[in-house]
This record gives sequence, C-alpha cells and structure tokens, in this order.
Amino acid sequence: MNGKLRIPVLALTLTSLCVTAAAPGWAAGRGGRPWEKIKIPSLGDVQIPAYERVQLPSGLVLYLCEDHEFPLIELSATIRTGGIHEPADKVGLAGMTGSVMRTGGTASWSGDEIDATLEAMGAQVVTWIDTEGGGAYLSCLSEDFDQALAILAEILASPRFEPAKIDLAKQEQRAAIARRNDDPASIAGREFQRVIYGPDHPLARTTEYATIDAVTRDDMVAFHRDHVGPDRAFMVAIGDFEAVAMKAQLEQALAGWPRAAQPLPADPQIPEFPRTVNVVDKSDLTQSTVYLGHLGIRATDPHFAAIQVANRILGSGFASRLFVEVRSNRGYAYSTGSAAGTGFRFPGVFAAFVGTKSGSTQDATQVIIDQITRMTTEPVTDEELQRAKDGILNAEVFNYDTKREILDRQVLFEMCGYPPDFLQTYIAQVRLLTPEQVLAACRAVWKPENLSILAVGNRQAWDGDLSCFGPVNEIDITIPEPAPKFEVPNATPASLEQGQSLLAKAAETIGGRGIAGLKGWRRKIQLNATIQGMALQFGIEEAALLPDKLRQVQTTPFGSMTQVVDGQTGWAETPRGREQFDGERAAKVRESLDTDLLRVLRDRARLTCQALEPIELDGRRYDRVVVTGAGGHYLLYYLDPETGLPAIEETPTESPVTGSPVLQQTVYGDYATQGGLNVAHTFTIRHDGETFATGTLESFEANPQFDPGEFRQD
Repeated sequence: MNGKLRIPVLALTLTSLCVTAAAPGWAAGRGGRPWEKIKIPSLGDVQIPAYERVQLPSGLVLYLCEDHEFPLIELSATIRTGGIHEPADKVGLAGMTGSVMRTGGTASWSGDEIDATLEAMGAQVVTWIDTEGGGAYLSCLSEDFDQALAILAEILASPRFEPAKIDLAKQEQRAAIARRNDDPASIAGREFQRVIYGPDHPLARTTEYATIDAVTRDDMVAFHRDHVGPDRAFMVAIGDFEAVAMKAQLEQALAGWPRAAQPLPADPQIPEFPRTVNVVDKSDLTQSTVYLGHLGIRATDPHFAAIQVANRILGSGFASRLFVEVRSNRGYAYSTGSAAGTGFRFPGVFAAFVGTKSGSTQDATQVIIDQITRMTTEPVTDEELQRAKDGILNAEVFNYDTKREILDRQVLFEMCGYPPDFLQTYIAQVRLLTPEQVLAACRAVWKPENLSILAVGNRQAWDGDLSCFGPVNEIDITIPEPAPKFEVPNATPASLEQGQSLLAKAAETIGGRGIAGLKGWRRKIQLNATIQGMALQFGIEEAALLPDKLRQVQTTPFGSMTQVVDGQTGWAETPRGREQFDGERAAKVRESLDTDLLRVLRDRARLTCQALEPIELDGRRYDRVVVTGAGGHYLLYYLDPETGLPAIEETPTESPVTGSPVLQQTVYGDYATQGGLNVAHTFTIRHDGETFATGTLESFEANPQFDPGEFRQD
C-alpha cells in the first residue's frame, strides 16, 4: 500500500464508523459492521531496488540506482569513523568535526555562502559524525546537481573549519551539557549505558566542559585527515541520472578527497561486568525511571530473529506483556517497554524500562523482572506469536518505504560483514518461528539473574530502597565544572593592603559617604541583546534593600516577569503563573545582591580584596583587584589608574540562554552623577569574549523610600 492510498482508506473507515454510530438501526438492518467488508490488501515484501555496485580507485564504494520518476538526485554517504576513535580527554571532538565540516566552510566558500547557495537552489547538504559512524547527505533537483556536488565534494575533501563556527559548535555542546540532567529519562538512558559498558568505554563516554574546551581547530583538522576518507566510505546515489555518467562524475568530483591518513582503528572490545543495582537520587522528582538489562547480542547470533519477536511480545506496543501487566493490570506505569538488545556492529543492550510513581518503584521493578523471567520459563501463546510476527513484518515494510532507505541498509550490511540478502533471510526466519524456538532464544540470550538495575528518582519516597535486589550503588551525576580560566593567586599582606586601598579609591570616586551609608537603591535599565539571531529589548526595574531584599520586574517581548527575594524565601510571577523559590533558587537570586558593584564597594572591608599586577588591554593600562567572599565565585575588577573607577568587571557565571558556564565581562562606561552617586550609564556584557548584550541606565536613586509590602507576596 503506498502513501497516497492510506489516507482515503483511513477516511473511508472513519466515515463508516461515524455512520454506524449515528444510525445503529441502519447498520443492524444491513448486516452491521460494514467496515469489515472493506478489503485491505496485505502488505508486500520489501523489494530491493536494482542497483549497481562500483568501487572507485580511491576506495569509495558506490551504490548506483537510477530512478527517473522525479527530477531529483540524492547522495547518502556512510563513513567508517566515529567518536569511538576520539581521545578520551577530547570527547566531543568527532561530533563537532562532523558538524563544522558542513557549517565551517571549505577552501572556496564560507559556511554562510554555502548556506545561501543551497537555500537558493532548494538543496540540502548535511554532514555528521556520531559515536559509531559518520555520514553525509545531499538532496537537490537534478538540474542543480553539478553545483550541489561541487559543494559536497569540497566539504568532504577540504573543510575550512572556520573558528567562529567552531566556537558556535562548542557553545551548543556546552548548552547540552548544562541541560543533560533536566530530564529523568535522559539521565536513566545515559547512566544505564555507563552501567553496562563502564563509564570510560567509548560507547558510554560523555562530553564534559573540560573535554569540549580541550578541542582545538588543529584537532578537528587532524581528525578529519586521519579518519574521514573515501577508503572508509560507501555512497548511495539514487535519482534521475544515467549510472555510467554518474560514476564518472562522482569519480571526477571526489578525486580531491584524500584517503584517511591513519589505518582504520580496531573496534573497542566490549567488556562484561557483573550485575549491579544503581540509584540516582533526585529529591525534586515525584516519579521514578527504572532501567533493567544486560549486554545483548549482534545480529549474527542465530537467535536474532527470535529475540526480535520475543521483544515484541515482552515490551513493544499496547498488547505487550509489560504494558498489560505493569500499566493496565497494576496501574504502576505511565510508560513501560523493552529493547531487544541486538546490534549490527556491536552487541546491543537488552533493556526493559518503566516510568512509575515513586511509591511503586521497587514493586514495578520486581514485576518487570518477573515478566522477563516468564519469557525464559514458558512458551509464548500462538496468538502472541502471530501478533508479534505481523507487527514486525508490517513494520519492516514501512521502515524501508524508499529506495534510499533500503540501499542505506544494504550498505550497513556490507560494512558490518552481513550477506546482501540478510533482510530477506531475517523476514523468512520470522515467518517460520515457533513458540518453542522463541522460548529457546529467550533462555539462551536473556538472563534474569544477570539484570543490572538503574533507578532515577526520589529515593526517600520509594516503596523500598532496592537492596532486595542486591547491594546498592549511588551514582553522582553532578556535572564537573570547567577548568577555571583564572586562578586566584595566593594573597600576601601587601597585596591585600593594596587591594583595599584601590577599592577605597573606587568607592570614594563613586560616592564616598554615599557608598558608606548605602542601604539600598532603585535602578531602571534598558537592555538590548541578540539571542539566537533575534534582536531583543528588555526593561529591568530593580528595588534593592540591603542586605537581602530584592525585587526585579523584567519586561520582555514575551511578557513581564517579577522575581522577589525576602531573606531566605522568594517567588516569581511569570505568564505561566506564580512559582515559589526553593532555598537554592532564592540563594542564587540573592547572590546578585551580594555581587553588585555598589554592595562590594560598601562591604569591601569584610571581603578579601587582593591587588594583582597591573595589565595593559587594547593600549590602556589598568590596575586590578580580585575579590572573593562576595558570592560563590571571584570578582575581578579592572580599575582606571587615574580615577579609580571600575572599567571592567569579570566573573564566572551561567549563560541565561543555555545555562552553560561562561566567563562574563561587564564593561562600564559614561560615568555620571545620578541619585547621589557617580554611576556608569552604559555597559556592555560579554560572554567568553563575545558581546551578549548592551545596556543603558535610565534612572538611579540611592536610599529611596520602600513600601513595607514591596518584598512580600500578596
């Protein structure tokens, strides 16, 4: 059944249902259930399209498939490379290399020029490298193929790796690291890989701030040179062309793509570890995510087909045993299922999972173990077996409903050493399976006694501590901080005395007695920022009553937000409603008071203020003082040696957009007296050297009158 036929059949079926529901008498009089008379043809077998396999002198293997139905051409390249080949101290190198190959330009075009050219043609060119492999993809009209191929050829042969695009790729990686503990299911999946393979295995390693920061442009150039070559690649070409001409054109266009400079590394060995029980304790969760499993098999295993069918019965779909028992019968789960644990290149990971309320964590885990055990102790029913077979056979048709998808899978078979007819053989094996064969496969492959367990949730709220399954290991998912860009040196009495003297001069210049007697302020700021390519304007009105009361009203293009801290408590009002702050959130907002320049100058005597060697930046000399004790990080001030005024403030912080660590510099300018103090009226905020925002001080008042209820909730 093709895609054009599915929609009318579905519409007709729905129409029949609606008519029957509206007129039950008519339906009964005409024999009832008229939709049962609709003859739906059986799905056909997966047909391998005719193609020609050719190997070029460079080692590149081509699969050429003519298809003249539409004036389109697709190229799909698969490359033997991957993160498994990157150094352990530079995890993320391969993935960034794969993305910046495309975004970072070539010898002839910048990345932006490539974007514009492809957009004008309505064409697409993509490159990537993941953990186990890499690839490239091209799609365009046949009339634009020459130009699109020229671009792809240069991307593969001579990527430019523009520094700005490398920085962007690093920012994206840092943002992903900062968010990686936001979703419990993602935590569980990631940490379960580490349980099965070991935390240092190439298939389980995770990017960290330190590994991303360690990657240089030279590393990307070297990785591409060593691991991305035509002798490691297979390319499917499909579309409106003549095979002979396409072979010649590809050979000529890709002649400049050099072979990989290093021999193909051996695949990492897969270790087998004893079973363990592991917990990630997150007290903020009301639900638990649990994974159970062990190392699986490769598709070369004689039980491959039977295990696919068994997994369908165990945990795939609404009629699966896990769904029926864990969710429907017991009401434990909002989601549950399983993965067969089969892989083509490496053994897969057999896993069952459940998302459940905290109070049923241990019991739901036991039910899953019982269901896996049942798969190894008694045959499946004929009905279950037939339903699973039908599900797999029908799914295979839709999994390979384009010629490119089919040929990409043929490439995978060849790369991993499987015969060309592997898919057809697998389908034939599925059709012939018996309940006894499925049972034999489950007994051979699935080992309930070897199941490792990983649970993410609020351990204190569980119905048991999981120790009934074995000794419990607690996993720490704290994200390691990046290496500091600045190390605060050891202080000396002389440097401390000089630091206090320099900040005293700054305080005197800004306000003297006004700083010493500062109890609070009102401040209104206009902020302009460019976020994800959009120029946005924000207004901030701030009322601060020292030492620990702050009210901020932020006006944004998306609505207004108010956040208030009153000592140890706090709250926020947003378009989504009111939110109470926990202690950590309140402390974070309160820290903005502690680190405010005016507050630091007022309280300098109780802070550690250390003078550093003067420095010259952009032709100007600055005195420097590093302050600790105001907030969790250092504050480094660059002071004008003549006036003593702070010119630059530097501190580590988090990006408000991505949540990832950045080094923030605030450049102050246009000092003028307002509200009794000499304050900066313009400022520029830089994150890791790039301008993030510019701002203007619209009004300022020191020691204003405050309404007693200004910091309280209504």
